[in-house]
Amino acid sequence: MKYNSSCFYIIMAICLMGALPVATAQNKEAAIEKQNQEQAELFKQQQVEEMKARKEMLELQKQKQMEMERQYADQARDLERQARESVRSAGVAVSGDYAPYFIGQENQSQLTLRKSFKETTNTSRGQFDVEPGVRHFRCMISGSVKSGEIMIGIEYPDGKVFKELTINSSADINFSQSISIKEADLKKYTGTWNYMIKAEKAEGNYMVQIMTN
Repeated sequence: MKYNSSCFYIIMAICLMGALPVATAQNKEAAIEKQNQEQAELFKQQQVEEMKARKEMLELQKQKQMEMERQYADQARDLERQARESVRSAGVAVSGDYAPYFIGQENQSQLTLRKSFKETTNTSRGQFDVEPGVRHFRCMISGSVKSGEIMIGIEYPDGKVFKELTINSSADINFSQSISIKEADLKKYTGTWNYMIKAEKAEGNYMVQIMTN
């Protein structure tokens, strides 16, 4: 009877030892499955957060684009209004989208150039005269471009460069220069000046004003 009890305990011990690796393997599989589930849930959360961040970025870009378009439209209206008011003040009628205006009253003269472009590429050139006896010369250039470039060049009567400006989407341009002409410099300013306006796939507008007296 004692012998049978010993055998029983030995058999039980063997069974338990055999079952231990099976339980350990099952625990490992359960742990691995739990880890995979956690990683999948984390990945899902990351995707949701990334989609949310992308949506917010697109909305911010859309708002910024709308603001830029609004500023561009306001700038275009301002340039249009300034050009028309400057011409009306001299009693000259305004018509059409673009025309060079040259106004002369005794010793006072004013040239206004303005135009709006819509993804346009072209080049225009022209001339204006500064009469002898002029003592003041003023040049104003302004413009705003959404895309492309507008290049403006003005040359002295001797062909040297007075001013060159490139207007692009990086910033709006507002340039103004006033000069009191000395007696010794009359020859430099008197005569026929040249200007050049070049648009490269430009969507925007510009205005140039030359005033002398």
